[in-house]
Amino acid sequence: MSRFNQRFLAGLDAAADRTGVPALAMGEVRRRHLRWLPIVALALAIGGWIWGMAAPQMVHFAYAVMSLGFAIGAFLPIFGPIKPWGAAKLVDEYDRQVRLRAFLYGYASVTFTAYAGIWLLVGLALLDRWTTLDLINQMRNFAHLLFVLYLAVPTLQASWATQPVEED
Repeated sequence: MSRFNQRFLAGLDAAADRTGVPALAMGEVRRRHLRWLPIVALALAIGGWIWGMAAPQMVHFAYAVMSLGFAIGAFLPIFGPIKPWGAAKLVDEYDRQVRLRAFLYGYASVTFTAYAGIWLLVGLALLDRWTTLDLINQMRNFAHLLFVLYLAVPTLQASWATQPVEED
């Protein structure tokens, strides 16, 4: 192989390593404390849900705002401080405790929000005399909000409950 090809391929390897994808494939992801990104995802989801309830004719635009929060929330478990369930060789007791506490907060927030939100939807449907289509759209938006809560709250709790480790 020529010297040019070796340098070219080495440059391509270095560029690929900088993206972080090879480390992600090998399970060597650097866990980060994402303190503000879950708040942004939750703010978009809650804001979109409230906007959809306040203006039922804008429910599809509100769903788009909630989907942006969902897209942000979908990346939180990948790069956040909670180690994944399948990484048994890298998880110690402390990591298990952090994961347990974070998911308990997440499940509690989803449960409380689901209970309160269902009654809120029933009450608003009766008071505002929503049509069947309006109620279905509101229930869809509410389910989307619960998904964002499930994705963002564990990362949010684990990021704020633990201190980031300083780099060497």
